Amino acid sequence: MSEEFLRVAKKEVSDDIAEIGSLLRACSGDSDISKNAAEIEKHTHKIKGLAPMMGQIEIGDVASTLDALLKLAISGNMPPDLFQSIKKSHQFMLDTIDGHESDFASLKSDLDKKYSAFLSRK
Repeated sequence: MSEEFLRVAKKEVSDDIAEIGSLLRACSGDSDISKNAAEIEKHTHKIKGLAPMMGQIEIGDVASTLDALLKLAISGNMPPDLFQSIKKSHQFMLDTIDGHESDFASLKSDLDKKYSAFLSRK
């Protein structure tokens, strides 16, 4: 990948992560996530595709999981405790894109355990 592509892609992913953060600040629980799921999913969908192309595989993986869970919420099958999971995932993506240490294995394990029944249905 060219340096220009990586620079633009990082800005795009960073902007989408920031937008998720803005949407989360307007939420206080799962009912608010349900109302904002479609808007949040637009950002996770974009991140899940773009992040791996710029070498951010872990961000892409987390975004892919969130994308699947948000699509379930949009369809009326709200996964439990989604607000907290999105908050933790958002913080991971923010830390990772900014070059800070983050614990992907722990987050991925938590998401997989909590939502395995939901994710196996996709």
